[in-house]
Amino acid sequence: MNKKSKNLGKELLKLNLITIFGASVAGNIIVGFFIGKLLDHLFKTEKIFVIIFLFLGAISGIYNGIRQLLKEVEKYDK
Repeated sequence: MNKKSKNLGKELLKLNLITIFGASVAGNIIVGFFIGKLLDHLFKTEKIFVIIFLFLGAISGIYNGIRQLLKEVEKYDK
């Protein structure tokens, strides 16, 4: 393998890590939205559960994303 090929591989791995992080955050926010929407419908409230679960989804998404990033970086450093 030449040097350009190795650099391209490393850049693609970095792009993969960013994609994993973004998908993790977005997925948790979307799930939080739908859970909040369902609970608002069940309890006939005005978007309070949507707001709460969007916030919880964002926090859990960032937490899981960072945890996944650290795990992937550890794997690539070995």
